[in-house]
Amino acid sequence: MQKLNVGFLGAGEMARIHAGVLRDIAEVEITAVTSRHKKSAADLINSLGFKNVAAYTDFDQMLAEKDLDLLYICLPPASHQGQLEKAARKGIHIFIEKPIAINEKRARSMVEAVNEAGVISQVGYHYRFAEGIQKLKELIDSGQAGQQALLQGYYFCNSLHSSWWRQLEKSGGQIYEQVIHLYDLALHLFGDYQSAEGMLANLCHQQTEGYTIEDNSLSLIQFKSGALGSIAGSNCAVPGSWKKALTVICENLTVEFENIEKAVFKYHQQGEVDTKVFTADQDLYYLENRDFIEAVLEKREAQVPISEGLKAIKLISEIKENNKKRAEQNV
Repeated sequence: MQKLNVGFLGAGEMARIHAGVLRDIAEVEITAVTSRHKKSAADLINSLGFKNVAAYTDFDQMLAEKDLDLLYICLPPASHQGQLEKAARKGIHIFIEKPIAINEKRARSMVEAVNEAGVISQVGYHYRFAEGIQKLKELIDSGQAGQQALLQGYYFCNSLHSSWWRQLEKSGGQIYEQVIHLYDLALHLFGDYQSAEGMLANLCHQQTEGYTIEDNSLSLIQFKSGALGSIAGSNCAVPGSWKKALTVICENLTVEFENIEKAVFKYHQQGEVDTKVFTADQDLYYLENRDFIEAVLEKREAQVPISEGLKAIKLISEIKENNKKRAEQNV
């Protein structure tokens, strides 16, 4: 069996997660890793026990020397500087971590590059592969859930993360780096939005050097279906704890997601309540990678193409812009 050759751009935490998953997938072989620091690339290669994998600091050199079928882009969003476009033009299929960009204009140009090249793409929204999310999506799309009514979610943590993560011009803020998972799920489940408002503030890290992003955010969304949504994010919560929750209310059922992977479905049509629990029996990172690889082999669209990555960027950009306008009016 001829394997798909995989290259990595970036050697951080997410690259390590995906490389670890791919190590156990027979249809692929990692052949190269590019990082700004060669030691970082070598550390990733050695820590996962890979053999005959080349470490690069020059992305263009990797593209020239390696015959890649797939490229995994695992970079801070501000570090996307045309690498995706170069790979797409060479016919290389793209897996890209979220967020794909921190502004709508840049995100659109990346989507256009992939579409023009005709390559297959996948964005790293792994929560979409949770069994509960997929079941709820099926019930909503089929009409069995009834009218969509309310979606409420939050993402709470308390960590300084990496230095680039704390810088607005490099990460876009917690709302882009973490809470975007919930915005993606909201759009995935409830469809396009009609309007969105939000508030963002730095309340707990004003004295933290180099912390230029928000540490709290709150939004109100109205979807085109008429349904309402509210999503909150905070980096002022319990240190060392990452809590993600989502509640979705429809006419015929209510679903409560605990850390997204566990879902309690309460069917309440005609006044009777029937409860069913879904848990993630499989690694969601494995499922998203498996889908991407099968999409390439089967020459079909992956479940989360790059066009889906644009949608949450557009929504968050509008929320941030409306927050900026409100702040200017209050001066």
